[in-house]
Amino acid sequence: MNEMELLATFDQEMEKGHVACTLQYMENDFPPSFYGDLSLQHIGVIVCHRGTFRFICNGEEYRASEGETVFLTKGIHFHISERHSTCLYSLVFYRTDTIRDILGTTILSMKFYEIMHPTECKIWHTGHEEEITHYISLLGSISSHPCDAFSSNELTLLLLSFTYRLCHVYHVLSPDRQIANQNPKMEVYVQLLHLIQKHYMKERGVRFYAEQLCISPKYLSSVIKNLSGFTVQQLVFQAIIKQAIFYINNSDKSIKQISDLLHFPNASAFGTFFKKQTGVSPRHYKEASRQSAH
Repeated sequence: MNEMELLATFDQEMEKGHVACTLQYMENDFPPSFYGDLSLQHIGVIVCHRGTFRFICNGEEYRASEGETVFLTKGIHFHISERHSTCLYSLVFYRTDTIRDILGTTILSMKFYEIMHPTECKIWHTGHEEEITHYISLLGSISSHPCDAFSSNELTLLLLSFTYRLCHVYHVLSPDRQIANQNPKMEVYVQLLHLIQKHYMKERGVRFYAEQLCISPKYLSSVIKNLSGFTVQQLVFQAIIKQAIFYINNSDKSIKQISDLLHFPNASAFGTFFKKQTGVSPRHYKEASRQSAH
């Protein structure tokens, strides 16, 4: 597809309510719908790689420059008002209903979720622009696949991981960090997610994460279960499965190699774990995923 076709396709996907709509390294122009009064039903993230652009958000004008990331919350009115002729950007707009279900339904869980968008618009140089763009690339490659159980599951896991990453970025950069710090339990949740992303390849026990946070395993388990509806170990397992699926779909590594990379004692143990978490063996998942891509 050329750039104009990609922009038109993006608009069509947004109109149809697709779970995730992405554009990567687009030059000069934005999707046609961005120049009208767009009422967002998605969370939006726009990385400005080069040049500048201006946009209106709920009646106020903002300017994004090279190296900055724009965070847009659901339910706002948004449109592009001006763009630099050399503007280069990547973006993802995604629905959050499935993520809300995964994060849990408790009041505290919803408050945690709202850390990432307590205000309608934020523009930051996050220092994570390259990582965010990488996520956009992965989301684009998966959301473009035919809708089957495997790609749908992978997309959900990746959106969950991306949401956690955005929450962490927001938590670190926000001048209003007291939003999270007002509730010590929520702070524990945020810190745990960061630790899991750092250590899940090797550390899978509750005791390790409790020791890192200087709290008891029992207290950590209770807090996380109440906030998210998941146990600590389930959150770790989600991270492992997300990485395993990434290796399966984006590399030529054998099941044995993936097992070794994820620090399982052998391929059989990895296979048993994978099937318990996803309902299918890694080999079956790999075959089905490759068939759906053709």
